[in-house]
Amino acid sequence: MNPFRYGQVVKGRDFCRRPWLIKQLMNFIETGQNVFLQGERRTGKTSLIHEAVRKLAGYRLLYIDLLEVKTIGDMCRRMITSILRAERKGGLQRKLMQTLAHLKPSLSIDPVTGFPTISLDPRIAMRPDSIEGILDLIAGLGRRGKLVVSFDEFQDVLNIKESAEALALLRSRIQFHGNITYLFAGSIKNRMNCIFTDPESPFFKSAASLEVGHIDDDAFVPFLKGKFASGKRDISKDTVRSVIRKAGGIPGDVQEVCACIWDVTSEGEQLTVKHLAPALSMIFARENKAYEAALVQLTGQHLRCLVTLAKTGGTKPLSAEFLEESGIRTASSVQAALKRLVKLKIIYQHKGAYRFANPFFGSWLIWKGY
Repeated sequence: MNPFRYGQVVKGRDFCRRPWLIKQLMNFIETGQNVFLQGERRTGKTSLIHEAVRKLAGYRLLYIDLLEVKTIGDMCRRMITSILRAERKGGLQRKLMQTLAHLKPSLSIDPVTGFPTISLDPRIAMRPDSIEGILDLIAGLGRRGKLVVSFDEFQDVLNIKESAEALALLRSRIQFHGNITYLFAGSIKNRMNCIFTDPESPFFKSAASLEVGHIDDDAFVPFLKGKFASGKRDISKDTVRSVIRKAGGIPGDVQEVCACIWDVTSEGEQLTVKHLAPALSMIFARENKAYEAALVQLTGQHLRCLVTLAKTGGTKPLSAEFLEESGIRTASSVQAALKRLVKLKIIYQHKGAYRFANPFFGSWLIWKGY
């Protein structure tokens, strides 16, 4: 069985130890300190949260995913659904239905997953104050035992038209939930900073900051080697480091490459960098349509800029060398292209360089000869 896990929450033996981070987070939770966690996509923020709560005796986790939330209605439905899935007791469900009576809710069971689901009358517009009743229910859960509430991709609250009011209501209620620890995870640093470090934000200085970066090679390399060894595959430390670099150091992407290397090899093989090519081909085949869909949104100049970023590593995109390589005449044109690519979420800026949101997209562009 392939031992590599990606695109999902991992815990226990599948979780690569991050001693300092998990100890810090566990300490925050035990002292009731709210935290905002920042880190690039797929750096393991969600797994870190689940593993920290799992290791703390007596604590329960209420996980709420706000990825690409667009309206107050979206946000409320995500919160309600998470409560229903975490707490299936009839009494709570009845109380939830009473709290939302003005929205004409109907409760049903998903025949595939067995999870309870809730539908709200689409003709009734939700307002930010709808959040208050839901938070009161969460407060009730907190009175029944140790509770951690985790909002994932919290920066996407800013997508909501009434985000300022929604954040103010959240903060006004949360500050009185002294028996609950709130964790706010986000992958877009400047937007998370707008919420937690801007003096005009309701959440200003309301939570401690915890940075979740790449896993240190000293921990990640032996972890990955051990996974390969479980299937009698031997891989050198240098080869593992090459895999990590090819995946941009992002833990989830590293595990995806490793899973593909596993699939294209057999027990007893000595794994080397030559196995990277067939593994990447497997990823390209899976993601080819998504890459092509992304290209449809780009002009020729955007594409030239993107390909040059893939070839040069994303540093110094306004340099004379970059302009010459890309064939784009002016630095201002490169800046406009970069702005468009960031807006499309194809690339993002990190520590002075531009990086691909999906590191394999850059490799695919080069492989295809663009």
